[in-house]
Amino acid sequence: MALDTGMKCIKYLLFIFNLLFVVSGSAVIVVGAVIEAKYGSYLNFMSTYLSAPSVLIAVGVLIFSVGFFGCCGAIKENHCMVVTFSVLLVVIFVVQVVVGAASYIMRSEVESFLRNNMLKSMTTYNKSNEGVYRTWNVIQHDNACCGTDGFRDWENTAFGISVEGVPDDCCKESIQDCGRNVFATGLPNLDPINQEGCFDKLKGDVEENLTILGGVAIGIGFVQLVGVAFACCLAKSLKRQCETV
Repeated sequence: MALDTGMKCIKYLLFIFNLLFVVSGSAVIVVGAVIEAKYGSYLNFMSTYLSAPSVLIAVGVLIFSVGFFGCCGAIKENHCMVVTFSVLLVVIFVVQVVVGAASYIMRSEVESFLRNNMLKSMTTYNKSNEGVYRTWNVIQHDNACCGTDGFRDWENTAFGISVEGVPDDCCKESIQDCGRNVFATGLPNLDPINQEGCFDKLKGDVEENLTILGGVAIGIGFVQLVGVAFACCLAKSLKRQCETV
């Protein structure tokens, strides 16, 4: 009788946990999607970093699905389903911890990675290279900045030499050819140009969001260990019940 009562208690605790698990899966999907959506236009600079939220979205979908699977296993008191749920939960936990740890590691490397990729991409900025061209235009327009560390970064690039200036999206008001002849001889008027570089602005945003990404992944991952404990206890109780029948 005590065993039955204990098993029922564990069963309903596991069921309640799985409902929370489904909610946490939705949260993981939302966090990953928001971060990837925000930096989707920066793909040419940050493809390595965008892989982490992509993995997290996939894990979130898996969590959501496994949560329903766990609910069914708990309610039906199916030993095989509960054990399978427990194993899947451990796999998800490992993946999330890896993603979370990778996010923190990447956070410490973001400065050198980002600056090098930004400077490198400036040398291939032209309309024929659509990805780089669009990325730089979006970043400079959205962040009111110009170049990596400053507007003069464009001076020795192929684009800067060809127009003796900077892209039009460096201008405070984006008007065709407003960035032309910025580097021409004489004393050009720099007032219409955003002279501050984009690196510091972009780096701060990336580090902040990678911290959130890592915290969510690791935090939810450790909560899932509670679900593993519940599932193992229920599986053990179901096994004992089968043996006594």
